Amino acid sequence: GYSGAGTTPSDKNDADKLRDNLMPYQLTGHVHEREASHQLGLPVAFMPHVAAYFRGITLTAHMSLVRALADVETLRALYRARYAREPLLHVLDAAPWVSRIAGRHHVEIGGFTLGADGRRAVLVVTLDNLLKGAATQALQNLNLALGFAEFEGIPVAVGET
Repeated sequence: GYSGAGTTPSDKNDADKLRDNLMPYQLTGHVHEREASHQLGLPVAFMPHVAAYFRGITLTAHMSLVRALADVETLRALYRARYAREPLLHVLDAAPWVSRIAGRHHVEIGGFTLGADGRRAVLVVTLDNLLKGAATQALQNLNLALGFAEFEGIPVAVGET
C-alpha cells in the first residue's frame, strides 16, 4: 500500500494519481532486495509496485527448484510442514488477498502453482506492512531480544484467515 511510500509528496503516495492505477518503482536495486540477498546469501530479485490501497503488501514469488516436484500438493505440503508451528504465518490453498490482511498481525502464503516440468514454483504472499511488516515484527524482535515470550503483546489467532 501507499503507506510505505513515505510522507514526502510524490506520485507513489498521491491518491488521485494512484486511483485506478498500479505504479512500478525502483525496479532494480531496491533496498529490501539487497537486504534479502545479504541475509539469505542468495540473489533475490523483485519489482515493487504501489497501488491505491493504504496498507498491505502482496508479493508473487517465482522460484527455480533444484529438484522437480511431482505435484503442487507436494509443494504446499512442504510449506505447511515448515510453518506448522508459526502462529504468525498462515498457509492457504488459494492466493491471499491484500484486502483481507489489513489489520492482521500475520503473513499469508497461498496460491501455489507448479510449472509443467515441476521445476518452477510460484506462490503469493500478503502481509500488513504497518503490522507484521513493522510494528508486530518490531515487538516480536524486542520480545526475543529482551527474553520475553516471542508473542507477548501480539494478538495471535491460530488459523485466522
